[in-house]
Amino acid sequence: MKSQQTSARIRGYINASLSAGFFGLIPLFSIPVLKSGMPLPSVLIYRFAFGSLFMLLYLVARRISLRLGWGDALRLSFLALLYSLSGIALFSSYSHMPSGIATTLLFSYPAFTTLLEALLFYQRMGWTTYAALALAVVGVYFLSGFGETGHTHLTGVFLAVFSGFAYAVYMVAFPRMRIHTMNSVKINFYVFFISMLLLLLYSSFTYGGVALLNGWSNLINLMLLGLFPTMISNVTLVRALNLIEPTTVSVLGAFEPLTAMTVGIVVMGEPFTWAVALGFTAIIAAVMILVTGKK
Repeated sequence: MKSQQTSARIRGYINASLSAGFFGLIPLFSIPVLKSGMPLPSVLIYRFAFGSLFMLLYLVARRISLRLGWGDALRLSFLALLYSLSGIALFSSYSHMPSGIATTLLFSYPAFTTLLEALLFYQRMGWTTYAALALAVVGVYFLSGFGETGHTHLTGVFLAVFSGFAYAVYMVAFPRMRIHTMNSVKINFYVFFISMLLLLLYSSFTYGGVALLNGWSNLINLMLLGLFPTMISNVTLVRALNLIEPTTVSVLGAFEPLTAMTVGIVVMGEPFTWAVALGFTAIIAAVMILVTGKK
């Protein structure tokens, strides 16, 4: 019995680490497509389209019902709107700053989540929470360029931080909705599918429609974007939450910005400075304090 519990925890650690690591691969697959000239909304549309397709295949294979009531559809639409805003802001920040730094700034969302819980739902904040928030602010300062005042860089910081804020609202709203008891993969499928429809509408008015795929390289990158940082990252996350406690899953989520920073520096040649190292360390320390301080 004890050996089975140990085995389950090990599988939980592996799934949580894989989930965070795969999510950190977003810049690796998205930036080459953006640099090829494809508009941002189209990249996100293809990401959600392929992610929805892979999740649909998963749901059909597991014979999970896709039935959905109107009330649940409205709730999922609200979550999809938040997810779309977060995705647009994050991908937009890539054109203003290194992708690894942008993804690390996104990972400040646990600090925003804690702050929203305290302000909106009067949850008590201890000294560890204030310390974590202070570290997050310090991290944002260092990652923003250590005193640089260039408009382009500050725009990227704002977009990345807003992405984290929108995701924090998503995290705060979701547990308080009736749909939280629904199958997690089913929830993600509808969130991604509705996000795709919202972006299709947005792209139709702003870009005249969706850009066509221009080459096998873009097709492969977009399919991998929909598979690894979208479908697999969410499926492994669900499995991890079924095997180990959410706090541990959150701690292992630190692999997300670590992966993004590594990809940005090693693969894309992005700069690694002392300011970046200090900012990265401060953000990770803030998140660690938050998630390990909650019992």
